[in-house]
Amino acid sequence: MARSITLTLGAGLGADLGPNFNLTADVGVVTPSTATKTELTAGKSVSVDDLATQVTVTSTGTCTNAITQTIPCAGGTTTTTTTTTTTTAPPLTQVNINLCAGNADGSGYVDVYAYSSVAVDTQISIPFRWTGDLSSTYEGTVIINSGLTCGTVNVLAGQSGENFSDLQFINNISPQQSLNQEYVPQFAGSGSPCTSC
Repeated sequence: MARSITLTLGAGLGADLGPNFNLTADVGVVTPSTATKTELTAGKSVSVDDLATQVTVTSTGTCTNAITQTIPCAGGTTTTTTTTTTTTAPPLTQVNINLCAGNADGSGYVDVYAYSSVAVDTQISIPFRWTGDLSSTYEGTVIINSGLTCGTVNVLAGQSGENFSDLQFINNISPQQSLNQEYVPQFAGSGSPCTSC
């Protein structure tokens, strides 16, 4: 035996759903077995097996979301309310940031370099502290411009001929992330990969 029910979908369904839907039941078949978004929004009368307890409405468009509705024991109308489709953003790509500096040149100037593991997709500022072996200290910022993997700054940080002693990240890289990347401080010191940009 079969009975007639009315399927109604809420009007607020996402724009990506439909425009056509397949109709299936947990027992037997649904007649007709397809419907349009317009028909379901207005309320579509269908026939289901007497033993069916659920009807599933599945979008056949780009999004294949499905809604399963319990068929009431008495009466003949089942209404499915508006659904919300949640899109999860892909995880951010971790971009490792390294700092490198050398000794002060003969006049006390120092080159500080910042390197990223891949090209950054936005301009980032990396705050640092350079300390020399004669107690000179300099705090500054080196910038890596969007689309590049390296940035450099030349600063008057030390005394003439002062040797490098310590290099540190200070504060946070700014910004700490873009829409697609997360910027993570890693190595800070002398030596590799301390080459010019």
